[in-house]
Amino acid sequence: MKRILVVVLLLASCLGMARGVAQATEGASSYYFPGSSTAFAVAVAPEPGFMAVSQTLFYSGRANKAVLGGRVNFALEADAFYEVMGGFYTFEKPVLGSRLQVGIVVPVGHADVEAALGSRRASDNRTGIGDTMISAALYWQKGDFHYKLVESVFVPTGQYGTEDLANVGRNYWGFDTALAVTWLNAGTGTEISVTPGILFNTRNTATDYKSGNEFHVDFAVNQFLAQNLALGFHGYYYRQVSGDSGSGAKLGGFEGESFGIGPALLWMPKAGKGNLSVIAKWLHDVHQENRMHGDYGQLTVGYRF
Repeated sequence: MKRILVVVLLLASCLGMARGVAQATEGASSYYFPGSSTAFAVAVAPEPGFMAVSQTLFYSGRANKAVLGGRVNFALEADAFYEVMGGFYTFEKPVLGSRLQVGIVVPVGHADVEAALGSRRASDNRTGIGDTMISAALYWQKGDFHYKLVESVFVPTGQYGTEDLANVGRNYWGFDTALAVTWLNAGTGTEISVTPGILFNTRNTATDYKSGNEFHVDFAVNQFLAQNLALGFHGYYYRQVSGDSGSGAKLGGFEGESFGIGPALLWMPKAGKGNLSVIAKWLHDVHQENRMHGDYGQLTVGYRF
């Protein structure tokens, strides 16, 4: 149980980083990155103190059509690679009977996009700073059940241009509210977690495109095979709950829906006086509508000092 709690304090802080390159709404993409809200023991409160986190994200997918830069593009293909760096601090003093954690992450990304615009085929690539995310979370527990209420704010600090086919920023704000629930049996090392959330988007003033609001739920079934090793079966479901709008929404409501599954691995090697954790995850889309269809890869490394 003690070793599992070390995992918790490392990994609960990492969640929420994996945002900014996923798919739906404008550009068939969104701040929500599938599977990012749940990993291992997501709702178990981390120990007080500071944690540094590095997360590498990769996405490769395609869509029949999407609006980019105010123009309708067809046969869209995209590859994106992001390195996300951040820090999280967990307070020791209780807040409202729960444990408070705050954090901030900034991504550096590279995107390659190819699409058909009318009768010609165009391609573009871009590297730069992405959109910043700040978050605050409250954790509490009742028996074997753990809960986490988190609010994430996406700040449009990333590079964006309407004339560019590829962008690493989105040029609008996002507000994501999620509630994670974890059931953890310390005796058997079995864990089940689910994290539903709702993402509200503001208008992209450069294109007059307001992406619809997005419901998402991540789930995970994990089993600890040893004190420092665990395997998991993870997945997600996504659905837009309101259509896109504005003069830039040339495809109308363009409401998206998708579902994906895949494996995950947790490894906790010894690392000096601190606590180190490594998570590898891969999800594959098995269903999609008005969304990119492809694969999502995540490699997360966390170190608590």
